[in-house]
Amino acid sequence: MPPALLGNFRARLAAALGETPRNDAALADLGRALIGHMAGDARADVPDLRIRKVIAWADKHLEGPLSLADAALTANLSAGRLRHLFVEQTGLPFKTYVLWLRLKRAVQAFANGQSLTQAAHDAGFSDSAHLSRTFRRMFGIAPASLRIT
Repeated sequence: MPPALLGNFRARLAAALGETPRNDAALADLGRALIGHMAGDARADVPDLRIRKVIAWADKHLEGPLSLADAALTANLSAGRLRHLFVEQTGLPFKTYVLWLRLKRAVQAFANGQSLTQAAHDAGFSDSAHLSRTFRRMFGIAPASLRIT
């Protein structure tokens, strides 16, 4: 998303991360506000049952490799049909969705006191450097900056 469309969210996030002590509830509220801002008037429909199955399967198997072919078996679809249906139903390619799940799991583990390395492994990243590069690319900050001090 172009920075201009983010409005003041970047500054608000930086300010919230700089607060001592860190206010996790305020950060969660800011995250929800950002998602609402990005979504605009869009409203999500409940995905197709096959897509919900794939989403649940992916969440349970994040610690290992996840392939579109294996996900397609879970949904009883061809890989090509799943690829199309997944984007249609979620708005994201399967690989991107899995990346978001991994980031979410890693952040939760890190917030719960795990080391960055352990959080990365638990979420299916090869190492903490891979998690850090991905997180910085997505959010513009290092995941270690989320650590409550």
